[in-house]
Amino acid sequence: MEKTNIRFFHNPKDDWEMNYNNQDFFEYNVERLRWCLIDADWSGGFSSCVDLETLEIKNSVEYYKLAMMSHSELMKMVRDNEWEWKGDDFEHMIEYLNFIAIHDPSFMYNTKIMNGDEYMSINTYKVPSEYRTGELRKAYLAGQADAEIGA
Repeated sequence: MEKTNIRFFHNPKDDWEMNYNNQDFFEYNVERLRWCLIDADWSGGFSSCVDLETLEIKNSVEYYKLAMMSHSELMKMVRDNEWEWKGDDFEHMIEYLNFIAIHDPSFMYNTKIMNGDEYMSINTYKVPSEYRTGELRKAYLAGQADAEIGA
């Protein structure tokens, strides 16, 4: 079965400025919006056209339709259909970040909720190549987590 690449859903040069809600977060660029539309159960044919665990293309017609649409075309579709996904803002954003971290071993992040739950700061970093798999990855990430909390 044909697979897509993590770059279909994530641009490594993404800008992770302060994030106030998941609607704006996922509308920010085409890669985030693609993930949201595939993850959603209300987005018509796009919904689940890619298995987000394996990156296998399950519906090639809808996948290629989505791949060919520009960000502005997708945004028009969102507006025309009055799609929205506000709700568990930060949890939904973290779900996306976890998805990237699973499929891109060089990617990792940390978050901080700021200003009384007003926004979430996202800091991303590259995992050094020698720590991208297995036990070394686990140890590296555990060390990063300890450093974040000052342990």
